Amino acid sequence: MNPKAERLAKLVKELRSSQSQYKFAKVLGVSRSSVTFWELGQAWPDTENLQKLADLKGWNFSDLQGYLAEGELPSGEPVYRLESILGAIRNLPSDAVAEVAAVAVKTLANRSISA
Repeated sequence: MNPKAERLAKLVKELRSSQSQYKFAKVLGVSRSSVTFWELGQAWPDTENLQKLADLKGWNFSDLQGYLAEGELPSGEPVYRLESILGAIRNLPSDAVAEVAAVAVKTLANRSISA
């Protein structure tokens, strides 16, 4: 596997974490086999799916390209930027958006109680 494919595989596995390939694929809106092929270095995501991966990581597309091409991590900027987080949420299926909303409501409620 070439270094670029190795970095993609590492990133996908990191983002997937303990989720099954099937569940992670559902979050991205791709097939499970796509996730498998990316992790094995046998296929490359299209631009739209690369953007989804960047969003999930909290990077912009240029950050992702630099990482995949050269292994360079973004410097001088916070890893999680609001626009990237919102982009990731927009790409989630409805059930996952509902889960994010529920966590947001609980977080706000807890903050208002402790304030």
